[in-house]
Amino acid sequence: MLDFPQLDEPTVVRALLERARLEPEGLASVIVHADRPDEVYRTADLMGLAGRYAEHYHKQLGSGDRPVICVCLYHGIHLQAAFLGGILAGAIPTMVAPPSPRMEKEKYVDSFARMLGHIRPDYIVTNEAVGEALRSLRIDAFPAERVLDADSFRALSPLRGSLETAPGWGSDPSDVVLLQHSSGTTGLQKGVALGDRAVLHQVRSYGEVLRLSKRDLIVSWLPLYHDMGLIACFMLPMLAGVPVVTLSPFDWVSQPMLLWRKIKEYRATLCWLPNFAYSFSSKAVRDHHRDEIDLRSIRAFVNCSEPVMARSHAEFQERFGPFGVDEEKLLTCYAMAETVFAVTQSPIARAPRIDRVCQETLQREQRALPRETPPWVELVSNGPCIEGLELSVVDEKGRACPERQIGEILVRGDCVFSGYFRRADLTSAAFVDGWYKTGDLGYLADGELFVTGRKKDLIIIQGRNFHPGDLEAAVSDLEGVIAGRVAAFGQAEDETGTEILVVLAETRIDDPVAQGRLKLDIRNLIAQTFDCTVGKVFLVPERWLVKSTAGKVARSANREKYEALLRR
Repeated sequence: MLDFPQLDEPTVVRALLERARLEPEGLASVIVHADRPDEVYRTADLMGLAGRYAEHYHKQLGSGDRPVICVCLYHGIHLQAAFLGGILAGAIPTMVAPPSPRMEKEKYVDSFARMLGHIRPDYIVTNEAVGEALRSLRIDAFPAERVLDADSFRALSPLRGSLETAPGWGSDPSDVVLLQHSSGTTGLQKGVALGDRAVLHQVRSYGEVLRLSKRDLIVSWLPLYHDMGLIACFMLPMLAGVPVVTLSPFDWVSQPMLLWRKIKEYRATLCWLPNFAYSFSSKAVRDHHRDEIDLRSIRAFVNCSEPVMARSHAEFQERFGPFGVDEEKLLTCYAMAETVFAVTQSPIARAPRIDRVCQETLQREQRALPRETPPWVELVSNGPCIEGLELSVVDEKGRACPERQIGEILVRGDCVFSGYFRRADLTSAAFVDGWYKTGDLGYLADGELFVTGRKKDLIIIQGRNFHPGDLEAAVSDLEGVIAGRVAAFGQAEDETGTEILVVLAETRIDDPVAQGRLKLDIRNLIAQTFDCTVGKVFLVPERWLVKSTAGKVARSANREKYEALLRR
């Protein structure tokens, strides 16, 4: 049983206030910057600063309809406090990604504009650094009186009086307490409305599966405008009372050793990572870093990218095994914004199951039949459902699939979202008979879920089905290809009446002869590994491909970019 009494409270606000009352001097948040000392905040510090934001929101916005507050800040304590302050004020806060050099400007501007149109925020919290970046993109959609400069809060001391007077403390458990965004090229796609009951049930149920305790400490570089960062690495520790050490995602990319140093320094126990981070970390850490790494304190690294790649786990375990990472510490989770976060979780202290299945049957019949000898496809289990959620896998006619038959994954239960904010059209289309249609493909085996890919991304060539993630992972391993920077998708071909396979791969190679050899290597690899002919291969420069906030290849966006710039 969880030993966090605040989680018995009926609302998120009450749970936050109870944590502040029970342990005001407890460690809440450590903010890590690569170029200066860590900033350490107690619960009273963070909640007191959040109280100042709540006071300001209430003063500026009054007590009428609940306002929507858009927090658009870079990494730091004010990002956290401004969001929590929105909850304390009885508003509806949401995190959105600030501009970054790694985002395509046109895509960011388009997504930001659509976000404004869909959720219609009443207030935006930013600062001079973010404001200047937005203005450089010609984004200036808010009147001055609706913009809060977080820099002005730096001189204010935390609220030291009782937080019980916070306007939002008596909110109804059925209310929407926060918005997060479904994954897209900038994280600004659709506002996912989450109620108090859903958020608290997620924290309680997920915490039970993780065996969360007061001895835990979470470390994360994940951005808070994505569900993995916002829920697993911010709201869960904030509500449960578990300290969290956070790094900027930009610092992590440029200095990946920073994460391992902080795990060693703070004796961290839990860390969530998308699948690409396992391969990236395995390659980025060098032998001369050995004395700086000690991962024995970690209970679990949790992989929340679906589908999970068995090869990524194997590489990670081989690289970091000498530092305290055995295969039982590499766990998996199936998660999405629409269910707050986790749907499934592989059990603690047990390596996830790996299914070796017949490649031919998988491609032609969409069945995952076990195979004793190669050629096989390795699929990693995402574990069983957490308490309060149900899974169903259905075929194209909505009929339940038998075990090991691939179909669309449906979810229902206590953690499912209230709907897409102010988008009744999208909400009604997302449900069938009370089940949320995830758009993901997978199968059930012995009570555990195996995710195989996205329904809309499935490539069908001459009656055989290919999941782009498998193709991308294979190509990504080739020398000359930038790891994790590959996109594969189908292109309709009128002459043959089928799709052809298109592969885009980033490379730093600029010699035409060497590029020609690499293209041939890609074609041969896919032919030999998947018995599939590649229709077109394009080598593109570094950072050409569009990725989502979760680090996943944004295939729809890359297909659009290909159609506009490369198709001929």
